[in-house]
Amino acid sequence: MKSLLRLFLLTSLLLSGSLAKASLLSSISYFSCGAACPTVVNATGQDTTPLTFSDQYGAIFAQAGYGVLKASVDSSYSGTPGGGFISMSTGSSLAQFSDTVTLGGLSGPQEVTVVLHFEGTLGARGEETQGTSASMTVSLTVNGQNTALVADFFGNLPELQASAGGPALTATFTLDYGVPISLEALLQVSGTFGGFAHFGNTATLEFLVPAGTTILSGAGAEYQATTVAIPEPATFALLVLGLAALSATRSRYRHA
Repeated sequence: MKSLLRLFLLTSLLLSGSLAKASLLSSISYFSCGAACPTVVNATGQDTTPLTFSDQYGAIFAQAGYGVLKASVDSSYSGTPGGGFISMSTGSSLAQFSDTVTLGGLSGPQEVTVVLHFEGTLGARGEETQGTSASMTVSLTVNGQNTALVADFFGNLPELQASAGGPALTATFTLDYGVPISLEALLQVSGTFGGFAHFGNTATLEFLVPAGTTILSGAGAEYQATTVAIPEPATFALLVLGLAALSATRSRYRHA
């Protein structure tokens, strides 16, 4: 199940990237059944407008933005000792963006790190939670070569707590500045029969780049960028000499 869902998400990203240089997509799909049975909600949006719905059985939310994705779902289940149900809900929420990014300001190949931060909670309050999940994917295509960062969390887990300063996925590339990069990102959560996935606190994308780097977005978006210091050649040479001197000193003490 995990590998099939991951393959579906990656395929969706790659196909959408080939069709649109810059686009936003969010969607919610929600079903509930109780005193009024059933309630079915399906909605999609192609801008930054948040999509949301709630009733007495649960709630769902999705919002897409360039560099920031948000999605959450709450579901419920109320049963009887005989095995029948009184009320239930289930839902799936998705946020996605596609963009073309060009790094500039410097010449030649440079080392760049892409970081996917995510924070939220995932867990269950009901009896059946196999369908509760959260999946985050960032896909980059550079010179025809594709790399993906993927974080998957699936049902029947103890409650997951992903804090802002906690989990992150990173990938480091040596990139030729001035070459367009196809960038795709997706956040999808689902909850069934008491499961919940709260990633309304965002999955965010960050670039760790050398000083002087500029980031040009095809969508006109501003991405989070953090400057990483690169040692000057003279400083690096002094560092090497210092390490060599330390090694020689230790060697003399051992022989003594």
